[in-house]
Amino acid sequence: MQQTWYFIRHGQPQATGHLLGRSNVELSKVGWQQLSKAVESVSSGALVFSSPLKRCKEFAQHYAQLHGYQFELDEALKEMDFGDWDGQSYESLWQLTTKPTLGQFWQSPHLYTPPNGESLLEFKRRVEQWWCFQLDSNRSPHNVVFTHGGVIKQLVAYILQIPISNSCIFSALDIEYGKVLKVKVYYDEQDKGWPKVVF
Repeated sequence: MQQTWYFIRHGQPQATGHLLGRSNVELSKVGWQQLSKAVESVSSGALVFSSPLKRCKEFAQHYAQLHGYQFELDEALKEMDFGDWDGQSYESLWQLTTKPTLGQFWQSPHLYTPPNGESLLEFKRRVEQWWCFQLDSNRSPHNVVFTHGGVIKQLVAYILQIPISNSCIFSALDIEYGKVLKVKVYYDEQDKGWPKVVF
């Protein structure tokens, strides 16, 4: 038994240059084009999951309806909640001098939490719990997940066993708009899933 998972980062949103965690902005025309291109590599007969935020949900719902696939929205697939920073421009955030600063957060996200936001540990647990539930209960051979860059990075860190203190998963891994991460899961005779990132 094996599964294929396609984790797709949403396309370019209408607002760029901003820290869009929970901000519910729609895709731009370019974003729709990016996702239309991305799904060309996806196998047929898929179960489709999506973050409920518009930049993921609207295309994901369209894609599932177009092909007659089962569609599920899941709160666990939302981007990290950046609290008071959410929706603000990067330019304005870099100018803030109150602690923690954006620079402190980018360099050591496991040590600093955005004001009134979600801690990295909370975010990590949320994503990992969703993924472990899927490994235990989902046996659909093909799965497509429309989500966010931060969620995909957390999944990569979990699969590759990168510790939360290693912040390079955030700074050294760049997942562009509309890009696809492919993961294959192989199940052994005890029905335990063994995921592998496929390049």
